[in-house]
Amino acid sequence: MTSLATGGFANYDSSMGVYSDRPHLLWMASFFMLLGALPFVLFIRAWQDRAGVLWCDAQVRGFLRLLGWVIAALTLYRVINGEALFTALTQVTFNVISVVTTTGYASDDYSAWGPFAVVAFFYLTFVGGCSGSTSGGMKIFRLQIGLIMLGNHLRSLIHANGVFSQRYNGRALPDEVVRAVIAFSFFFFITIGGLALALSFIGLDLITAVTGAATAVTNVGPGLGDIIGPAGNFSTLPDSAKWLLCIGMLMGRLEILTVLVLFSPSFWRK
Repeated sequence: MTSLATGGFANYDSSMGVYSDRPHLLWMASFFMLLGALPFVLFIRAWQDRAGVLWCDAQVRGFLRLLGWVIAALTLYRVINGEALFTALTQVTFNVISVVTTTGYASDDYSAWGPFAVVAFFYLTFVGGCSGSTSGGMKIFRLQIGLIMLGNHLRSLIHANGVFSQRYNGRALPDEVVRAVIAFSFFFFITIGGLALALSFIGLDLITAVTGAATAVTNVGPGLGDIIGPAGNFSTLPDSAKWLLCIGMLMGRLEILTVLVLFSPSFWRK
């Protein structure tokens, strides 16, 4: 239930690590976490004899390619550091999908895999799944639109008189969509930065404050470090930190701008 819903609760304190000796269970959970991070409306179209619609969607292709490249890189990193190939592939696949889909399972303490893995998982905290899924995070389509905007901006610097259209998924990108992505991204990182600052004011260390803020707003689950990392939990944090993290989780789940609108006097006058 929590695999498909990308909820992440497990029946044991060690999360899905209790099943590390049964890799087929980790692979099955990975499959359903992956399904939960795809746009549900596309499943309806696929059910209507249009199975290819999933791969035709730019967001799904980008999401699967990102997972493929990250899993390949981290698997190679672990094999180079002495891990058996199948074990490395199983653990990397499960934990990468868990973090990117914001499920929050952990089958191993990936913060002990080495500095490259720690930084990679920190970056993956922000990604999220596809729009229209049960996952949180920034969502893949916003990252893709950001890359399109960056590419067009670089081309305009090279070709000052050039005119470049912005297209996504075979359609022209309206200006309001671009503005919405920029506004969301700005408030997204401002929220994480402000929450991390508040957590550090309470007395949490840098890693706990920053990754705790990031994992709360992105709704991932585990952070990094000895306290809230994949091998730890949030139970030892002070109550004030838990309240702040609750606010961060709610803002992240409602995608921040929706919450900010509630504090606008003009919204209530209408």
